Amino acid sequence: MLPYINLFGVDIPMYAVLSAAGAAAITVFCVLQCRFCKKTPQIKTYDVFYMLLYAFIGAIIGAKLLYLLTSVEVYWLPQLSFWDNMRYWLLLIAGGGLVFYGGLIGALLGALRYVLHFKAPVSTMLDSAFVGVPLFHAFGRVGCFLAGCCFGTEYHGILAVTFPEGNLGKAPAGAELLPVQLIEAFLNIVLWAILFTVYRRTSRRWLTSGLYLACYGVMRFVLEYFRGDVIRGSIFSLSTSQFISIFIVAAGVLLLIDPKWLDDFGGKNDSIYKEQLEKAERTAQ
Repeated sequence: MLPYINLFGVDIPMYAVLSAAGAAAITVFCVLQCRFCKKTPQIKTYDVFYMLLYAFIGAIIGAKLLYLLTSVEVYWLPQLSFWDNMRYWLLLIAGGGLVFYGGLIGALLGALRYVLHFKAPVSTMLDSAFVGVPLFHAFGRVGCFLAGCCFGTEYHGILAVTFPEGNLGKAPAGAELLPVQLIEAFLNIVLWAILFTVYRRTSRRWLTSGLYLACYGVMRFVLEYFRGDVIRGSIFSLSTSQFISIFIVAAGVLLLIDPKWLDDFGGKNDSIYKEQLEKAERTAQ
């Protein structure tokens, strides 16, 4: 495995490197997509860029918050002073530990904050962004594999992998495990290709957003049975991620049904945005 890469004498976690690469990939992809896909209304490149910036900030906050809620067993240490507890929390926040679903929810809220505040077309912007999410996630899962986190169950078949002693993700050293991280990365790439194909061939609101949520929710629910780490906690007989997946799939189905009120919300700013673009073009001329 390759948990770190050394740059100029500094060890940088490969998970961070691949997460940054995934962020760059989704940004480049979404910018190119908005320029070459014929959607109505057309999306300006700077709106895609800033929406993704808002989404990234929301993703980091959401991923960390859900990690703290599901993985931290002790929130306050009574034997320590107030300031020692503050240092304890700073270590928790600054240390490793991110949960994808928290990041997804945080990213959605961040993106919505941008499109609603700056009156950008709601469904057009979000549909475009959701196409790129599996691409970003695939990079992240490869990073998980290199770090040894989110590891799979014990498995002795042809694809079995072993992690070294002292790996960052605390995978059991020397044990043969299913590379569930790489399987999820591959499935995310497949999902990205499907969503991209659908996005280019339809103008229906919420279709790619709904497809992503429904498909990934089912995928994640199933893959959780092949995860060997139990740090994420459980709700009833389900893992936390499986429990959240139920609501993610339900949200996806709702978007696919696209009731009138949701369709109206999706087109909330279309006419305003189109007028702004036309005004900007007249000014430029």
